[in-house]
Amino acid sequence: MKNLELNFQLLATYTKNFINHTYKIICKYSCF
Repeated sequence: MKNLELNFQLLATYTKNFINHTYKIICKYSCF
């Protein structure tokens, strides 16, 4: 159960970073 919780936390962090990165790229290409 602990392992599942850890994996979920890791996935949440990864998803958040991915969204931030994608948002920066989109902003870079559409806000010039």
